[in-house]
Amino acid sequence: MERLSRRAAGGGTVPRSPEISVRTHMSNRITRFTIVGGGSAGWLAASILLGTLNRRNDGADTQVELIESPTIPIIGVGEATTLSTFVTFAQLNIDELDFLKHCDATFKAAVRFSGWDVNPDGSPRHYYHPFDAPPYMFNLPPAYHWHRRARADREAGRPVTPFAHAMSPTPALMNAMRAPRGFEQGPFEGLVNYSYHMDATKLGDYLRGYCTALGVDYIADDVDGVQRDERGFISALQLRRRGEHAVEFVIDCSGFRSLVLRQAMGEDFIPYSDSLLCDRALAAQLPHAAPDSPIAPFTTATALGAGWSWEVPLWSRRGTGYVFSSAHRSDDEAIAEFRAHLGEAGREAEPRVIPMAIGRARRGWVKNCLGVGLSAGFIEPLESTSIHLTQVAIRRFLDHLPERDCAPVLAARYNRLTTEMYDDIRDFIVMHYCLSNRDDSPFWRDARQEARIPDRVRERLALWRRKLPSALDIDTNNPLFPEWSYIYVLFGKGAVDDIAFPMEAAVSDDDLDAFLAEQATARARIMARAPDHRALLARIHAEATDPWYGAAGAR
Repeated sequence: MERLSRRAAGGGTVPRSPEISVRTHMSNRITRFTIVGGGSAGWLAASILLGTLNRRNDGADTQVELIESPTIPIIGVGEATTLSTFVTFAQLNIDELDFLKHCDATFKAAVRFSGWDVNPDGSPRHYYHPFDAPPYMFNLPPAYHWHRRARADREAGRPVTPFAHAMSPTPALMNAMRAPRGFEQGPFEGLVNYSYHMDATKLGDYLRGYCTALGVDYIADDVDGVQRDERGFISALQLRRRGEHAVEFVIDCSGFRSLVLRQAMGEDFIPYSDSLLCDRALAAQLPHAAPDSPIAPFTTATALGAGWSWEVPLWSRRGTGYVFSSAHRSDDEAIAEFRAHLGEAGREAEPRVIPMAIGRARRGWVKNCLGVGLSAGFIEPLESTSIHLTQVAIRRFLDHLPERDCAPVLAARYNRLTTEMYDDIRDFIVMHYCLSNRDDSPFWRDARQEARIPDRVRERLALWRRKLPSALDIDTNNPLFPEWSYIYVLFGKGAVDDIAFPMEAAVSDDDLDAFLAEQATARARIMARAPDHRALLARIHAEATDPWYGAAGAR
């Protein structure tokens, strides 16, 4: 094609050829991403980058390199996940059964909250937060119908079916220790919605094999320094063994140290300590009670005197810990309380003490640096959000994929979305505390002080004294917790038991009876197909798997 002159004969400017413009853009594209830090965050980031950029491309591959310190240990503990992990693994074409075997993984279909609130007789209250939601009836959530019936039953002294059990078949599966999918179902197909529990360290090792199959460049070295150019962009990393290492774009997965984003780039940290008191954790690994003991298909969060204890059941063991407030318990006091909670099984436990920086970086993306995982922020793991935040960070970054100049408009939009996401998750976690009616320790009284409650939480709770949550109330782009998550928590905690909502005058008892009958039929059908959780996992472990990426990475 004949090249056009920059000037026309009459002196006017000739528009630049579209072909030249395209060529310029392609020459400015980022050809290499450098990830600092391994573990589940680093390898998950590498997996999503490689799986998105290089698996179906016609042109040259984008290079992804991961620098992992051989001297710094990984925090990894037993990790619970959200539905986003299920979606990510399906998109990456991960072999689900192979993953379950190699990551000590189990299924998760709900969170069970124990003792966060007390009943009128003083007994601890328990409820489930399942992953699924019921259908609406004539444009109304069946929560209105159930609530009117339950209030009348309580007043008449009749027994009341727990809310989540009426809305979803999942709690019945959980109580029976049944799996949320059957062996005969295809990959990522469930009887109800589910995600996973897994060993986070083994997940990192597993994804390393996946990334090796897709051509990751692995560097075992320590980052001792960061060089920046006149624009403030990172131009090179100083590696302890290799020396100066040039970079185009850096993804910081260095954990709580935030070696690049916060230390080198100087990005401020926004603490959430005004709203969330817990700032330390104990972590321990315990065997199952017996070789054939049931394996729960749910995460358990049990309230203790200065925080709460998690239980994440894996195939070979249990992951457990205590998230607590250092203002209300010393480490020694917390360890003693935690061991007492565990009973005989915890008598010899030697839990690790993990300081937690609760909050977020002011901006997750600064110039040519993106913080991912703990380096960008952390919220206490009550609703298993850590791996979710890693996945969403990379997926949203790819939605804003920049050229080498890292256009500020892209970073600004990404940072707005990320701030919104972190704050929304914080608000959902705060709600669990501020609605608690426990009054047995200073921690629980302090946790619900009015001054600690973010404005948006106060506004939402005031609104939900007048109406039930709807999608319009969750003013966040693609929220992790939709309206039904809030409904499950409000009803599970008994926070709206005393309210008669105006909309209840518009509902029909006949509609509720029809809905409950349909739910009972669906529950019976699912229960008949759902295998015992341990039995399903045993069959999966006995099955040979040979995924397409298996030969490339050592496990």
